[in-house]
Formats: sequence, structure tokens, C-alpha cells
Amino acid sequence: MLKAALADWSALPACERQPEVVESDAQRLRLLDQILFRFLKLQDAVGERLIPATLEVLAEPIETMAMRDRLNRLEKLGFLEADTWLTWRALCNRITHEYPDHPEARWAVWEATVAAADAMLALLAHWRAQLPPSAAKSVTPC
Repeated sequence: MLKAALADWSALPACERQPEVVESDAQRLRLLDQILFRFLKLQDAVGERLIPATLEVLAEPIETMAMRDRLNRLEKLGFLEADTWLTWRALCNRITHEYPDHPEARWAVWEATVAAADAMLALLAHWRAQLPPSAAKSVTPC
């Protein structure tokens, strides 16, 4: 669903992806909301399920690892960049806050989320390619 929503968003002409147009059009706003929601859900699923499952498949001792240690280990193994992941986590926190009096801040978060969602999908494709074929099916984010 996220991939389809991003494709629909990208198919819109640039002039139709401007704040004043999106916020005044219910259909475009629903599409953007779907991207935001799916990004949040995917980021949570990767953090809660994919990261531990991948480390378990690779026989890493995750029981005593803090999340930052898990991210650092996955970075060393070539799965992700820990700082990028933490930036996405911070973005998720920013999405959940409303900025009614600051439309520029709200729009900046929305634009960053669209870019992050696209990057996260690319990361997942890379991630899956890094896993042994037998593990790729058992390690899915959602």
C-alpha cells in the first residue's frame, strides 16, 4: 500500500503537491495521510519485528542489546545506516505532533516523510537481498 500511495503521489504534477493545493483538496490530503500513516506503521514494524528477527536469523545475541546496539550491529552487517534509522524514528515522533499555527513546519515534516518513506522501501529491498534466501521469507516487517 505504501508503494502504491507513493507512486500516486509522484504521479501528481509538482504544482498539485504544493501545501495550499494539498490542504484544500480532500483527495490529495487523504493520499498524503495514507503515506504518513503507512510510513509510521512500517517504521514501527521494522523496529519491533524485522530488526530483532534479522538479528536472530543471523544468530546475534540480541537479548542484552539496546536498540542502538542492534542498529550499530546491523550497520556493521550492511543492512542499514543507524543514523538514518534514528532520523526516521525522530520523524515519526514529529509526525504525531500537530502544527496548526505553523503550516511551514507541518509541510516540512510531510515532505520529509514522503522522502523517508521512499528511502525506507529502498532499504527494505536492499535488506531482503542481504539475507540468505531461506531467511528472507521468514523475516518480514509486516
